[in-house]
Amino acid sequence: MNSNGNGSNNEQAVKTILNRITINDVAKHANTTKSTVSRVLNNSPLVNPKTKEKVLEAIRVLGYTPSTTARSLKSGKNHVLGLVVSQQQISEVIMNPNYPAIIKAISERAQSEGYHILLITSAGVEYQTYDGILTSHAVDGFIVLGATIDDPLNEVLDSANIPYVFNMKYSRARDDCYVSFDDFEGGYIAAKYLLDLGHTDIKLVVGDIRGKVLTHNLQRISGFKKALEEYSVSFNESMVLRTPGDMESSYNFISNLFNHEKPSALLLSNEVTSIAALNALIDKGFHVPNDVSLVAFGYPEFFRNTRPSLTTVGQDTIWQGNHLVDMLLQRIQEHKNTPPPLIRKPELIIRESTRKL
Repeated sequence: MNSNGNGSNNEQAVKTILNRITINDVAKHANTTKSTVSRVLNNSPLVNPKTKEKVLEAIRVLGYTPSTTARSLKSGKNHVLGLVVSQQQISEVIMNPNYPAIIKAISERAQSEGYHILLITSAGVEYQTYDGILTSHAVDGFIVLGATIDDPLNEVLDSANIPYVFNMKYSRARDDCYVSFDDFEGGYIAAKYLLDLGHTDIKLVVGDIRGKVLTHNLQRISGFKKALEEYSVSFNESMVLRTPGDMESSYNFISNLFNHEKPSALLLSNEVTSIAALNALIDKGFHVPNDVSLVAFGYPEFFRNTRPSLTTVGQDTIWQGNHLVDMLLQRIQEHKNTPPPLIRKPELIIRESTRKL
């Protein structure tokens, strides 16, 4: 026998093939259950470290290799989740810091539960891009990021009997499964904070996707209106501004706005628009917050690093990513169950970009 141990390893590999070592064998050797071994194989955080060590040692000693194909055939699942990003927002996966953060959270949570992520882009309502994925059942379910308002994707997925979850409420007619934030509260607390500082000339800048405002921004507008009403400040439509969400369009929009108006405060609906506004104002010679106060909606850690650091209606992206995966797995396991939406209150994080008048 080879002194370096290769002969022993080869013999064990032959035994594995001939004896068809199973997950039962591993469980017996580790003196635990099959479900515990499965959790270890799926890298679940729910297993006690000492038990995990015993299972891994049993796997090593027995030379057990789990068969992904066999597991898929037995369970009827591929252990793959489709992550759908709309075509009009695919550039934001690169530009918008919220997307890398939520994709990272989703991927890590999925991996901890034994699933892989397949990234898919959808071209508006033309879903041929991933029709083949639906019909071949190459994924067990979909997490949808960035669909437009009243997008018929949910109808397509319902017809294909594929579980799905959204990262916000997209349909005004239905209360589909989604994990999101209380955007009404977000609009309210942001406006109330600025009103408390003495600002009344406030502009709320929201994204415009193919001529439509997404539901979460409609909710922010409603919260904004409520705060104005409480402070007896009259609302008019010119207080809500719509701009495409890309960097160049937002930069030009804010620059043009300050050519003929000088509001004392801006509420900015996302990370890209917020950075574009900050750059445009600096380039035009305005000082933040002495000349204009800024409040941004989005990923709070990102805004910590701007100069000045931006006051933020913060959204816990890691929490959202984790719960998107959890809700989708619940739908996969309990196919007829439709869990209610999960909505979290946003947090106002006060930094350097706002001041009292």
